Amino acid sequence: MRRASSERQRAGRRRGSGRIERTRREYVKYGGAVVGGGLFAGCSSQPTGESTQTAETTQATEQGSETTSTTESDYTVDLSPVGTVSLEEPPTNVFTHFPWFPDMASALGRGETINYLWWDGTVAGLEYFTAGFDDFEIEWADKAGEYGFAKEQLYELDSDLHLVDPAWVTTEDNWNRSDIDEVSNNVGPWLGNYYSNYHATPPEEWADGYEYYSLWELFDRVATLYGERERYEALASVHDDLLGTIEDRLPPESERPTVAYLSLREDLADIYRLRLNAPGYWNAHTRPLGAIDVFGGAELEGPFKRLDTEALLDADPDAILTLWTVTEEVDFEQMEQNLRDDPVGSELAAVQNDRVYVQGTRWQGPLMNLFQLEMTAKQLCPEQFGAWPDYENGDSYPAFGPDEQLFDHERVANITNGDI
Repeated sequence: MRRASSERQRAGRRRGSGRIERTRREYVKYGGAVVGGGLFAGCSSQPTGESTQTAETTQATEQGSETTSTTESDYTVDLSPVGTVSLEEPPTNVFTHFPWFPDMASALGRGETINYLWWDGTVAGLEYFTAGFDDFEIEWADKAGEYGFAKEQLYELDSDLHLVDPAWVTTEDNWNRSDIDEVSNNVGPWLGNYYSNYHATPPEEWADGYEYYSLWELFDRVATLYGERERYEALASVHDDLLGTIEDRLPPESERPTVAYLSLREDLADIYRLRLNAPGYWNAHTRPLGAIDVFGGAELEGPFKRLDTEALLDADPDAILTLWTVTEEVDFEQMEQNLRDDPVGSELAAVQNDRVYVQGTRWQGPLMNLFQLEMTAKQLCPEQFGAWPDYENGDSYPAFGPDEQLFDHERVANITNGDI
């Protein structure tokens, strides 16, 4: 994908859609290669011309012979595919859909701003990882809804900011680009980059200029809009140090385990393999470990590929990472027992050597990412990073002592609470 070229900017007065009262959204300024037209058109593609919005406005006030100018606010970021988004003040009412953005808000001490998210497993996952934090509350715990959303719903929520990639939105039913513009003009701007997940291909109409970002680069932008640069920098420093610790202690590649990264149900009827070392933020906790994907370089057409136990035994990984198993989506103990009882699964080296491990979610924000990096390091390289303990359903994240932690848990808890 190419970097988006500069496009002509247009400055215009934002018009509501029949609403009488003016809201703070009418003072939001945005710009760049912003979403053109389009509503949740899903399968029907309605060609529309791209529109752009200005990232900076200048207000001139005549006082006698003096003219004063107000330039771009401090709450301004650039992100593909939306371009530039600028707010007059930090958002207080924020719509999200995918789980990494609520995690970001909580990491910045702004979890109370989240008004919606999809999948309540996000709550269970973050509760598991942050169980050792004092005075940490997941304020959006009761905001989980159904997958997908309608334009009318966004009008009702009346959000300052929509943390969703508009390119992804236009793949959903009843949305197209003209509706994306309508919401950004009448409610609040969009900010998101879904296809950085594993560097997937965005929809064709968005592909020109679409860029990819890391999880922490996305977090950087969100922190700027919230006006929480200090908290972001503190957490980013912890993350950098953690990556340095992992890099320094990793064994040579020849001594690293072969790994199957799987999503599977308790009854073993559905087994899917996922990418282990792919670029993108879905692998932000596995890729730094440099483990050997037991399936080698076999390509996946999508985010996963279905397997059966025979195919898994043919690969026979040293270790198995099982997604969703600390989120209450999967009964880990039952799944593990079924593997032991299965005539094929019981032959797996990972099962025989007790190297089937729990995992959280690849839909991670920065808080989950820190803990999942530590978790995965201990699971895959116990001699270098310390052993991961056995897991029983309902357990909280292990209370590792200071010498066992790969990053300072208390430091992160303090940052989220504003003690920077």
